[in-house]
Amino acid sequence: MSAPELQIVLNQPNLPPASIKVSSEETITLGRAAECTIPIKDRFLSRRHAEIMWHSGQWYVRDCGSVNGTLLNGNKLVEATMLRPGDKITLGDSEVIVQGGELRSQILAIESNSATRNLAIPINEAVVDRATRGRERATLLSELAIEFIEERPMSALFDFILDKVITLMSPSRAALALLGPDGRTFSEVRLRRSDPNDPADLTISRTLLGEVIEEKNVISFIDVDSGANQKLANAQSIIGQQIRAAVCAPLVVDEAVSGVLYLDFLATRGAVTQDDLRLIAQIARFAAVKLETTRLREESIAKAKMEEELRTAYVIQSRLLPAKLPVLDGYEFAGSNKPCRTVSGDYYDVIVRPDGRIYFVIADVSGKGITAALVMTSLATAFSIFTRTDPAPADLVRELNVTLAPKTAPTKFATLFAAVLDPATGRIDFTNAGHVPPLVIGRDGVQQLTSTDMVVGLFAAAQYRNQSVTLNPGDSLVLFTDGVTEAENEQEEQLGLDPVATLLAPFHGTSAAALLQTIDQHVHAFTKDAPAGDDVTMLALTRR
Repeated sequence: MSAPELQIVLNQPNLPPASIKVSSEETITLGRAAECTIPIKDRFLSRRHAEIMWHSGQWYVRDCGSVNGTLLNGNKLVEATMLRPGDKITLGDSEVIVQGGELRSQILAIESNSATRNLAIPINEAVVDRATRGRERATLLSELAIEFIEERPMSALFDFILDKVITLMSPSRAALALLGPDGRTFSEVRLRRSDPNDPADLTISRTLLGEVIEEKNVISFIDVDSGANQKLANAQSIIGQQIRAAVCAPLVVDEAVSGVLYLDFLATRGAVTQDDLRLIAQIARFAAVKLETTRLREESIAKAKMEEELRTAYVIQSRLLPAKLPVLDGYEFAGSNKPCRTVSGDYYDVIVRPDGRIYFVIADVSGKGITAALVMTSLATAFSIFTRTDPAPADLVRELNVTLAPKTAPTKFATLFAAVLDPATGRIDFTNAGHVPPLVIGRDGVQQLTSTDMVVGLFAAAQYRNQSVTLNPGDSLVLFTDGVTEAENEQEEQLGLDPVATLLAPFHGTSAAALLQTIDQHVHAFTKDAPAGDDVTMLALTRR
């Protein structure tokens, strides 16, 4: 049995859902790499993260040993698992929703040989003839064009168009359908019928639908005997459904077909004439332009509203980051935060306690955008509160984890480095919860503090260790999120940690601010014109 088409919807943060058809007996790969069958731009995905395959008459999904794992309906995949309609595959911040085979809409493209085309007019040539009846219809079109000027919400616009079609043409059924991203199936369909007992779905042949969409023809078609030998009669054709005549017109804007207008008539109506075809073509033209302008208007309004909300979120979030870092005798702090979008999931802070000790933290919440920023806000608030009791770093991180773990989704966690500095001795006690290894720039070179514990926010019972390092005069501690180490150039090569360590080796005794500037310039020189794929946050401490 060959693999049937599998309809899936890909949801990515800050991108519209994408409807994708999978129809292959070869393995379908999903991941960050451009060569994957379905490439997904998500930094929490491995290059080849997961795959969907057809095996023994069923579709299966399996994880490909990815770093962050793959979830199926909220459960981590440990082996290949059968897919069913409605299943949700979670990969990082992205989701793949399985919709089954053919997209279930009210217009279905099928295989049949029960009808054939009898009239066809290119949409651009369909002009209403101003003969006796033509003048009446031309007047109707003029009145209709004036009515189309009024602004309506998209949902009301569908109903308005179908109401006008039914008033002018009196069809048995009328449908307005918009094409999905693949250009072959319908993402939205509105249907009206004169008889409520008519079937819910309309069926139209793939060949006829292809002629409407690809050739931009307005076509009418009628039932024929199975033995008829006319054009399209032996091709895929429309199923009768007691239909004697039907019309399908493309919705065309700037030479692109965005959908179709469909009407059908039972035997009592009689055949469709060329005048009917021209009138329907003109209605389809009005509908296409109005639907497109309404879509653009509503998208513009939604975008403006989202941008305003993001600006507000940015103002709120920026207040959580330190406006300025404390000035200490013998020490210098420097920090920076560069979101790749308006808001960020990265965070850093420095807090001086009454006894003179200094708590500092850097964190990176999984994902980007609003969701990550919300988790970051909770983390920042909790850090500010829990440091008031002067806990050891391990106890501090444990409290943060116990607070966040029950309230965050399985894909939402934070890598975090929390520490406390004793200025008198230069000793730094710290805990690393899965964060990028910090770098200590000493007189003899750069040391990577690679020992880490569990990330924060996944398991409430996770345990954490206290570690320590001492800064001598001239030494520096440099912290950054993986926006530095995973910065990619145009060839999708990552910068990595070792090149940064090598870069900083000659900079013993350099100020904290100069160290961050050096890293920033190196990242920019490496990525060049490649767009930033992640937030970049850095925090440095130098003992003078």
